[in-house]
Amino acid sequence: MSPMQKERAKRIILELVRQSGGVFYNKTNLFKAFWIAHLEYAADNPGYLSAWPIVKMPNGPGIDKADRLIGEMLEEGWITLEERARGEVMGFVFGLGEFAPPCALDREAVAAIKAGIAAVDRKSAKHVSAKSHENSRAWNEAQMGADLDVYLDLIPDDELKPLEDGFEILAKSAGINYRRSS
Repeated sequence: MSPMQKERAKRIILELVRQSGGVFYNKTNLFKAFWIAHLEYAADNPGYLSAWPIVKMPNGPGIDKADRLIGEMLEEGWITLEERARGEVMGFVFGLGEFAPPCALDREAVAAIKAGIAAVDRKSAKHVSAKSHENSRAWNEAQMGADLDVYLDLIPDDELKPLEDGFEILAKSAGINYRRSS
C-alpha cells in the first residue's frame, strides 16, 4: 500500500475514535466499524472511503495490518491504548491522543464513520462478529487472511443473480472460468 493509502486508513481509525467521543471500545468493534464505514460511504457516494485492504479474520472483516497502523498511531501520539475489564471480559480501549491531528476527512467520510460507530456502539465484540458473519457475503466466501471485496456486500441477493448470469455468459464467451458467489 502506498504511504497515502496508509495515511488515509490511519485517519479513518483516528476519526472512529474521535467521533466516538474520544474513546472507542474493543478492537473487534473497531474493525467492524471500519468495514461498515466503507460500506456506508460506497452506498452513498461515488468512489471509496479508502483503498486500504479489509481482510477475512476469524471474527469477521478486519483491518489489514491493523497492529502496524495502530502501533504507528501510538508512537505518533494520535491515540492511546489500554486494556480494561468490561464486564467479565478484557478488551482494548482506544483513546484520543495528545498529538491527534485535526480531522482531515470530508463531511461524507465523517458521516460514514459515524454510521460505522452507530452499528457497533454498546454492542459486544461477540455480537458484532456474529452480525458480520451473517451480513458479509464477501467474508463468507473468502479464504482466511484474504482481501475482501466488501462492496459485494452492498448488492442485494435478488440483484446479484442476474448480474452473475451476465458475468457467466461473458466469461464463457471469453473462455474464462467464472465462480459464482455462494
